[in-house]
Amino acid sequence: METIQQQLNALQTSVQRQRLLNVALLGIIVAGGFIAAVRPVGDATFDTITCKGWKVVDKDEKVRIVAATLADGHADVQWLDKGGKLRIAAGTLANGNAGVRWLDKNDITRISAATLFDGEASVLWLDKDGKQRVAVGTTNEDSGWRVVDKDGVRRIGALIVNDEASVTLADKGGKARIAAATNPDGSATVQFGDKDGNTRIAMGIGADGIVHLPTKDETPPKKP
Repeated sequence: METIQQQLNALQTSVQRQRLLNVALLGIIVAGGFIAAVRPVGDATFDTITCKGWKVVDKDEKVRIVAATLADGHADVQWLDKGGKLRIAAGTLANGNAGVRWLDKNDITRISAATLFDGEASVLWLDKDGKQRVAVGTTNEDSGWRVVDKDGVRRIGALIVNDEASVTLADKGGKARIAAATNPDGSATVQFGDKDGNTRIAMGIGADGIVHLPTKDETPPKKP
């Protein structure tokens, strides 16, 4: 159980990096303030248009789409609803990160997706209060996801690390209660823990197909 708990922290680290990207994206949302107003006067056709920013307005002259590039290397595109609220923001940052955010009508980010300069990628789903509830991420070698309850406690987690695939279910206190894994050597294990995090039942099947049900004097399977 301890091993699985440690592995799940790897996904949490990736999610924390995603939070940093979210903050960076907020910095480029101000791009709209640097764009000069462009008022449509009719239809036109061009082979090439070169500019540092542009706006698209609706029939009521309300800005609905804004795009801009900034001197520091950022580039940003924003979509606004008919009430002028930002609903989608997509941007690339000078450091190589890129991301997209979807916001609800109350200005709360509900979905956030990003690719980082080091090859990691993640998608977050947030509730109406802006709390992260589901996170999925991939690193250059590993991948995983987690589900968090309304109190911020991780309840379900899944990871693939070094060819081991594992799933953990935790109680409302965050204690891992059920953990199952398939291992690189072809074996598979399942563990059940009590409310104090102690393994109470452990069973497994080896790569040779032999089922292992330990007695009270035996050491439970090492993994997950």
